[in-house]
Amino acid sequence: MRHPHPMLPGERIPRRPAPSPFPSPIADKQVRQAYDLVRTSGVLEVLGELESPRPGPDGLPTAVVLTGLFLAARECRSTNIDDAWEIMAFRLSDFWRDFFGLPVVDPADVKGTHAYSRRFYGAWNRITTVLDPARHNRRIRLTNAEATRYSVIWDPTSDDHEPAPCLSEIANRLVLSPVRVAVQRGLLDSWRGDLSVDTTSVPAWAREKTRNRASLEVSAGHHYSGDGTRTFGYSATLLVAGHASPEVSGTYPQLCMGMAVHAPSKQIGPQAVRLLAVSKRMLPRTGYLAGDRAYTDARVESFHQPVRVLGWEPVLDYKKNMIAPKPWLGAIGLAGDLLCPHTPRRALNAYHLMAAQKSSKGRQEVLPLLTEADPYVLPLKQRANAKGDERRQCPAAGTSPKVQCPWAAERDQRPRQQRRTAPHRPVIDLDAPRSRRTHPAAKPVVRVPDKPVHQRPDICRQATIGVPVDLMPKLRQDIPWGRAAWQSAYRALRSHIEGLNGRAKGVDTFLDRPEARQSRGRVAQTLLVAVQLMVENLRTIESYLRERRLWAENNFTLTDITDTPDPHLKYGENDHPPLTAAGEPSTDPPQPG
Repeated sequence: MRHPHPMLPGERIPRRPAPSPFPSPIADKQVRQAYDLVRTSGVLEVLGELESPRPGPDGLPTAVVLTGLFLAARECRSTNIDDAWEIMAFRLSDFWRDFFGLPVVDPADVKGTHAYSRRFYGAWNRITTVLDPARHNRRIRLTNAEATRYSVIWDPTSDDHEPAPCLSEIANRLVLSPVRVAVQRGLLDSWRGDLSVDTTSVPAWAREKTRNRASLEVSAGHHYSGDGTRTFGYSATLLVAGHASPEVSGTYPQLCMGMAVHAPSKQIGPQAVRLLAVSKRMLPRTGYLAGDRAYTDARVESFHQPVRVLGWEPVLDYKKNMIAPKPWLGAIGLAGDLLCPHTPRRALNAYHLMAAQKSSKGRQEVLPLLTEADPYVLPLKQRANAKGDERRQCPAAGTSPKVQCPWAAERDQRPRQQRRTAPHRPVIDLDAPRSRRTHPAAKPVVRVPDKPVHQRPDICRQATIGVPVDLMPKLRQDIPWGRAAWQSAYRALRSHIEGLNGRAKGVDTFLDRPEARQSRGRVAQTLLVAVQLMVENLRTIESYLRERRLWAENNFTLTDITDTPDPHLKYGENDHPPLTAAGEPSTDPPQPG
């Protein structure tokens, strides 16, 4: 865009973003909303502590930069620094310009606007510098050897190590600031704690590395989507509030409950666990957690075990190579189920057929075959003890056996004096479905070979067996895999995370547009993605209220959200007091005159 002010002959035009010649002012309500969300998130206090040891002048307040980025993402569909600078420089009212302490600059003053933009860019550079554990010059392309020294800092081999914990905290404070509004106003009262997790691509505004030179995004990589699409950039792990039961559908907004930007295919499980811990501290509700097959294949100690310790029950899908029998005391461990050793081959093959299906229609067709294995599943007799062993019962044992087995009848035979009496033949009411189902003739008969007692499996010689809970740690699920209940829960939760991905990459949130997020480095990309998801959460809340005709003007003034729980503080502690734009405590947010 050409600047309207004419240049003198020989005068050098400084490199700066050219402001719009006719900027439209932003309403005071929108600015107040953006500033309230930023200040109540607690980001200003965290950054203030990190920036305090730095020498030199303070520069522009951090609140100015973050508020400008929020307004740019909401109004301009961009998180570029030049768009945020233009908004804060030329589109604020006199009240907000005085509140932030910003000077009045004439757009026709080339040198004045250039100096002002340098101050804004310097404030953004200050924020990214204090959060970057591997700071380097991002204006030149390093050699591959030099770039490796910085990339290993971002992607350590240990799953327990997080290279930039303050960056993760600040990003999630921004994302969860609108969520805390929803919590305080009771919009999430109907949510039962079910979540869905997934990773999506975050394209980078940089070229890939060459044979001799690294990319300007030294820690970026190739993200491979489910359809095989390859994207150079980062991966973003997202949590979304969902439901496994259709009873609560539409009773709460489906908000993003956490975000982490990381290298593709690196630390997928640990990143999800960290986000679950943050979500639980903010709203201590746990339910089901759904993820795609990449999370099923994650390491047990870095995903499956911590997820269960935090209180969530995984709802995961399996790959075909995961359907492999694992024997235990004669029983067949298959896809998280423990089956009778004489389960028909037809029922066992149904597990492989179900794993080969990728569509809901195909799974519905295989479902009748898979349900044939249900009577042969060993029911839970007693939950795990202190040693981690639970008791599983033979399906032909107990007061309500599921199958008929000659070996079980021989094992559980009655005393001699009772066997001489005539057997009791119950009367069957053919009009009662329960009587027909419980009759022995309606139960499948187990076909057993002719073997002596000492050659039979342990589960066939005794009514119950002890099974360690970590027998199939990746495959154990509270809802049996592949059944109708599992398909309903998995399909619903997966649709919620795909819906968030679609909204995040839509016209308004533009997560898949690297040209609208041009700052380089993982710190900058993480903060800008957090701002985009922060705006998306706010839009989701507003859409939810409008659909139910609950929208009101007071939704722009969020002065009462400081009482909501802070996910980054311990239980019982209060939230931080509100701050002014300069980072000083304030008892009352600004009111336009």
